[in-house]
Amino acid sequence: MKKYIVIGIVILVVVGLVVIFGNKKGNETKNPTTQTIAETAVPTVTKSVVPLPQETDIIRTFFNLIEEKRPSDAVGMMAVTDDSQKQAWAVQFNAIMSMKVLDIAPSMQEEWNETKHTYKVTLDVKMNPNSANAPIPYYGWDNGNNIRWIALEKSGNVWKVQGIATGP
Repeated sequence: MKKYIVIGIVILVVVGLVVIFGNKKGNETKNPTTQTIAETAVPTVTKSVVPLPQETDIIRTFFNLIEEKRPSDAVGMMAVTDDSQKQAWAVQFNAIMSMKVLDIAPSMQEEWNETKHTYKVTLDVKMNPNSANAPIPYYGWDNGNNIRWIALEKSGNVWKVQGIATGP
C-alpha cells in the first residue's frame, strides 16, 4: 500500500512541476511546430476601401425606396431643403403603388460637368387610383411606362437627386 501512495505522490509532483514549468512565460523561443492553435489563430485586420455608389446605383436606390413605400427615405436622397417641397414630394411618392426601373441611360441633351449629370430613366409605374383627384391627376404619372429625366447634383462626395422632369 505504501508503494502505491509513494507512486501517487511522485506522479502528483511530476504533474505539478510540468504545470509550473511548462506554462512558464519568458524570453524562450518556441518552436513554431509546438504552438497551439490559440497562439497562431490571431486575426489580422485589413483595411478595405468601399467604393462610393455609382450614379446609376443612386437612381436605382432612389426608385427602389419609392417602390418599398419609403417616401421619406427617397426624399432624403434629394437635394431639397424646403420642408414644404419635401412634403409635396413625399405625398406624390406615397401615391405610387408600384414602380420598377426598366432602363437608365445618360442624357445627351446637355453638356455634363463635374457637379451635374442627367439621366433618361424608363419606369413601369402603377398609381393609386385615389390620386386621380390630385391637383394634377396622378401627380403627372401614367400607369405603365413613364420616361423621366433625373438630374443628379454632386454635394461633396455624394450625388443627390436634384430634379425629376418629364422632358430634358
